[in-house]
Amino acid sequence: MRLKCMMAAVALLFSGVLLFFTSCDNQHDYQIQDDVLYTLLAPYNVEGMEQRGDSLYEAGQITDLCRKFYHAYPLCSKHHQFNAAVPIFREMLKDGTEDSLERLFQIYAASELTMILRYQGHIETSMLTAIDAMQRFSLDEALQDQIALESYIRLGTFVGDGMVSTGDYDEAEKQFQKYFDLSNEMKDGVLRLAEWYPRHFELFEIIIRAYTTSGQYDRVLPWVERCEESVDEYYKSPEFKDMPHTTTQFVEGYLAGAQICKAVALEHLGRPEEAAEAYNKYLKSDMAHTVIGRLNRAFYLSASHHYREAAIIFQSLDKALAVYSPSISLDWIHEYYLPKFEANLNAGMRDSAYVQAAMICERLDTTLTKYMHDEGSQLGHIYASLKKEEKIIEQEEHIIKQRTWGLSGFIVLMVGFFSSYTVRNRRHSRRLAEVKAAQERIESELRIARDIQMSMVPHEFPKHHGLDMFAYMEPAKEVGGDLYGYVFDHNKLYFAVGDVSGKGIPASLFMAQVTRLFHTLADEHLQPAQICNIMNKELSGDDNINGMFVTLFIGLLDLDSGHLSFCNAGHNPPIIDCGVKAADFLTIEPNAPIGLWPEVEYIGEEIESIKGRTLLVYSDGLNEAENLEQKQLGDERLLEILRYTPFVSARQMINRLQTEVNTHRNGADPNDDLTMLCLRVS
Repeated sequence: MRLKCMMAAVALLFSGVLLFFTSCDNQHDYQIQDDVLYTLLAPYNVEGMEQRGDSLYEAGQITDLCRKFYHAYPLCSKHHQFNAAVPIFREMLKDGTEDSLERLFQIYAASELTMILRYQGHIETSMLTAIDAMQRFSLDEALQDQIALESYIRLGTFVGDGMVSTGDYDEAEKQFQKYFDLSNEMKDGVLRLAEWYPRHFELFEIIIRAYTTSGQYDRVLPWVERCEESVDEYYKSPEFKDMPHTTTQFVEGYLAGAQICKAVALEHLGRPEEAAEAYNKYLKSDMAHTVIGRLNRAFYLSASHHYREAAIIFQSLDKALAVYSPSISLDWIHEYYLPKFEANLNAGMRDSAYVQAAMICERLDTTLTKYMHDEGSQLGHIYASLKKEEKIIEQEEHIIKQRTWGLSGFIVLMVGFFSSYTVRNRRHSRRLAEVKAAQERIESELRIARDIQMSMVPHEFPKHHGLDMFAYMEPAKEVGGDLYGYVFDHNKLYFAVGDVSGKGIPASLFMAQVTRLFHTLADEHLQPAQICNIMNKELSGDDNINGMFVTLFIGLLDLDSGHLSFCNAGHNPPIIDCGVKAADFLTIEPNAPIGLWPEVEYIGEEIESIKGRTLLVYSDGLNEAENLEQKQLGDERLLEILRYTPFVSARQMINRLQTEVNTHRNGADPNDDLTMLCLRVS
């Protein structure tokens, strides 16, 4: 549940802040006057920053306040020790100063502190920090330095982010537009475009994510469109050719962040196909495979009802996310722990959901106590600056009531869940014996079905001088739809590998029909294309009421001459010359799968001789094997394995591919049946 009711104090404060911002609307020549922070800090050279700060301090070039920044910044950007950096930044901002250099460092420190607090989930504290900084520093002052002005604009945008969290969406939009326009206007006056572009595109990140996490999906899409247009403009800009690779990486990273928010928004707006398209674009980005990128993927998978995949990702992220937010806030509970709880619950992983809910409730008490303490001190600070001390007590009581009501509702929901969970457990205990018996009966029948299916594929291979042949099949479920087989007659070898549409028992029954027909027709010494034509007429038409089909590769090999006749019916192209660097996919005729259209005529092909060459025929469970992050093994990786694995035997080649697939899956369940047949004739 979203705790959107921000205290009335902040609502009143906005009117004063907006008046202050309006006073800055005079036209400016946004020409940056100095480069002092960039020169002193060298912010993109974090190595040894602490030592540089100490040296500058000892030489009298900076004050102790400035030196603190040299120690805080690397804690974030290099060591990811965000909680250690927060008190140092706060210490820098504790007191006012008239020193112009110290004030520039303070603007930068306020910007970094605001960002850390926001992404740790402390939304209100982040916004109040930004408001306080913007009351202390003017736009004219920020114009003294590019980093300071970029920080000032970031602070203004985070104020808009806070407004979104309170439900003040129209004012937030004005705030976002104001500082986005300001960033655009300052472009011509900056000293370093390579640093301006990342900060400018970061504004898209703040705005789009604010609307996405608040469920304002119709407001997300226009900003995503602007981000996409801005990226196109970046690539077409005259300065693009001079931009360092790191700048382009930042731009592409923020575009990827916009794409995943677009996917979530479109899914919630009832446009799943467009959402899937945006999600697939996101998966191609480098960002998608980072810690935060995987978290984004979990949010989309939950939104699109792929709860089990989301739950698996959430489970893998706890340790990594502890780096970003070791302390727990109410907003962090809302933005991370509740989605994780919901993913586990909707995936049917009730034990995991129970553990997650128990952990949330355990942390609520200390989190609530901390919030009440922090809110009181923050309100005192705000109203002291606005000379409204008489309202502190009234507003403190208001915020405590708001928090208590919200959290009480949440706790009631949790108690309801626990009660429901307990009742379900008792009911399930009474039925456990009959369910277990039924389950064992089903499992027994499936084991029998699997044994029958596996008995239909050969496990012994022909013994013939010069022939080395081996095959392997692994169903994704108890039974599957893949098949392989051979018919050996003197010096002629028929062989086939197929993949039936779908999985499970229906696919296994269709597979049995295909296997029977292959053996029957091969015994009649027909050519592969003829076999495919007859099988297609038998399996398609009115009798195929479920519309099932099979992709099939059938080969006929003359073991004396090495001549290969074959027909490929919509199957993956085999790979020839495995074990040498020339290994590659066969160029094949694009025939249709068998079982779709009875009138199709299949075209056969031939290779004069494959003597001394290794052939691999396989189903797409090989090249499309997925890991926990749903990344496929891929054609390029498959070719790489086969090009650099010397051929010892057909069995050894299959075993190597099995190992590679298992390594790539990294614990993920098989997503498809896997079949491989390897042969070589010398």
